[in-house]
Amino acid sequence: MAQSGKSMRAISLAASAAPGYVFGILESDKDPSIDKLLAVCDAIPVSPLYIILGVDALPDDVAILKALHENPAKRRGILALLDAPQEG
Repeated sequence: MAQSGKSMRAISLAASAAPGYVFGILESDKDPSIDKLLAVCDAIPVSPLYIILGVDALPDDVAILKALHENPAKRRGILALLDAPQEG
């Protein structure tokens, strides 16, 4: 949020939420709905993946994830490569 230069209030309002919405999420145990989380991410702007995992996904990363999701055999093959002992 700091890098966006926007206040929590401005982000909340841009996400069509109450003025204190973002503050409430950050300072309490509130869990945002998916729709509100996406709206807040758009308002910052930042990817939801970055909010959830702390890393962003490049377009190639997303394409790889989709391919692995759609093809279990490829997913098993990649996992086998990752689990193989390293040479060298």
